[in-house]
Amino acid sequence: MEKVQAQARIDQLREKLWEANKAYFNEDREIFSESVRDQMKKELIELETDFPDLITADSPTQRVGAPLSGKLPKVDHRKKKYSLGDVFEGEELREFDKKVKRFLKVEAVEYSCELKIDGLNITLWYEQGVLVKALTRGDGATGEDVTHNIKTCENLPLVLPQTIDLEVAGECFIAPSDFEKLNENLEEKFANPRNLAAGTVRQLDPEMASQRKLRLCLYDMASGSGFEKPKNQKELFGLFDDLGLPHEKEFKVFSGIEGVIQFCEVWSEKRKDLNLKYVVDGIVVKVHDLGLRARMGYTAKTAKYAVAWKFPAEEKYTKLLAVHFQVGRTGAITPVGILEPVEVDGSMVSRATLHNADEMARKEVMIGDTVIIRKAGDIIPEILEPLKDLRTGAEKQILFPEHCPECAEKLDVSEKIARCHNASCPARNRESLYHFARVLDIDGLGTKTVDVLLDLELIHTPADLWKIKPLDLAALPGFKEKKIMNLLASLEKRKLMTLAELFAALGIRLVGSENAKLLADFVRDECGDVLLESVGEVLKLKSEKLKEVDGLGEKVIESFLDWLDRAATQKLLQDFVEGGIELVWLDKKPASEQIYMGKKFVITGTFEDYSRDELKKIISDRGGKVLSSISKGVDILLAGAKAGSKLKKAQELGIEVWESLEGVEVKAPEEESQDTLF
Repeated sequence: MEKVQAQARIDQLREKLWEANKAYFNEDREIFSESVRDQMKKELIELETDFPDLITADSPTQRVGAPLSGKLPKVDHRKKKYSLGDVFEGEELREFDKKVKRFLKVEAVEYSCELKIDGLNITLWYEQGVLVKALTRGDGATGEDVTHNIKTCENLPLVLPQTIDLEVAGECFIAPSDFEKLNENLEEKFANPRNLAAGTVRQLDPEMASQRKLRLCLYDMASGSGFEKPKNQKELFGLFDDLGLPHEKEFKVFSGIEGVIQFCEVWSEKRKDLNLKYVVDGIVVKVHDLGLRARMGYTAKTAKYAVAWKFPAEEKYTKLLAVHFQVGRTGAITPVGILEPVEVDGSMVSRATLHNADEMARKEVMIGDTVIIRKAGDIIPEILEPLKDLRTGAEKQILFPEHCPECAEKLDVSEKIARCHNASCPARNRESLYHFARVLDIDGLGTKTVDVLLDLELIHTPADLWKIKPLDLAALPGFKEKKIMNLLASLEKRKLMTLAELFAALGIRLVGSENAKLLADFVRDECGDVLLESVGEVLKLKSEKLKEVDGLGEKVIESFLDWLDRAATQKLLQDFVEGGIELVWLDKKPASEQIYMGKKFVITGTFEDYSRDELKKIISDRGGKVLSSISKGVDILLAGAKAGSKLKKAQELGIEVWESLEGVEVKAPEEESQDTLF
């Protein structure tokens, strides 16, 4: 999806998802169904993928779970908890398969499939075979101690038959059949078994929990000692069987992704068969081999080696009355369908996205069509397709505009997304200011206040915010002394910001929060704690070296340098300086295992078990940087078979040459390799 609509829609999605997550994770209730929440999350992920510059650190996609409720003792997890990315179609699983093979540098991968139980995520710690702690997932770093209630699960052994140390994770749930009986006798009714299980787990009285028939199904092992480690998921479940630990039994292993897709599609129809056992909301698809999982690792939020196939969501149909074209802050034009209102999962829906011109053409949607929409509560849903058989002949073709609907500038249609490149477009400027205030979380500077400030021409750019005087604000409707002082105090506080915050807030195309951090780290690594007035010059001088930053794509760099090169950008940065904005450089917090901190590597040659991407990840995870060419600034050359000219040059420059990495078995192939990837 996209801009004016994309930003507005993202805002709505985030607000509603946060409200839903808070209710779901902390208050043990639902404001709408799990499938609606899944659809909202999927739509938000798609929008943020299309518009990475709209990603903010507080987005529901950037965090796991929700803040803890505070009712129970908090305990830090030994290892961070991650979530799973969602897929909904076979083609998405095929794309996942391609990414896995590309990363692992293999032709085939085995996958395991398990039913995804809709319960409450629980982590268990066993020490010397005794259950000592049970924690909720919480925010991924810290959980709530619910040991007293988890011990009431009758299918969970409190003492294992072996005196081993073990950390495992799974889902706590109540069977639907038990839920119906229990719910009848409760004064406060629960919407579904998952909510009752979550509420029960968080009870302070274990006696009450013991009456509600909590159960557990385990699926993962984070660590352990005192036993032979399993090599794959099947062996892990075998270990669980030996220890008497409960796990899901509908488990299959497939040699390729097509078998996985068939399994998922069959269970999409078959899932109701389990109504008396547990509620299933999808299929978890994982790389079967545990060693390969460790090699793949995680993103900031999700596992790279696994995804969750979510069962098809509810869809409704309604009439498309008109199409409006909205302008986003980067100029993207989004067609938004105006619908005959229809109730979807308890909410009235009257607007839906059509994404872009290509999607409109592919779907062959016309004004007046009866269209299928995907449920989305009170947010803007997606139009999936028209029901052509219901056409009457009165339908009208949708004409995508050639000029910006806000400023009449000729649109650029050279890419998939049509854009208005007029930097002075009122709609773009307005959306940019909304985004700036939102990312920096400037208290008192909501969209309505921004609108009034623009209408009165008190501001034109973000830097103008720090030129506002008390008398200026006194002219705004509803601004009394306290409100004026609060906003000015908030702006004064925000004169100190990190460079990453500034880059993210300015809404540079393709530069979201993660890319903003990479750019800010680059400035600091290259030049130290520079002043704001020096940042532009530093980046211009070092622009070629930006291409060596791991994680920054070519298009991101191109977009950023284009933004940096504009006269308006130089003036904006200078205006920030004159307004008193100063950069704060936060101390980095390297993990204790970052043994390569500050070291610069070059990789050359071929290796037996690792691709270049994997080696780069290993080095960067340990604090090192991987460069593309040999120079005097390089510290170490990691050389495999067929090292060639880079090895010779490194020897000439006296650069240290390694054939392996500390703690990692990295070796060159024994036989001649045709692989020229390195």
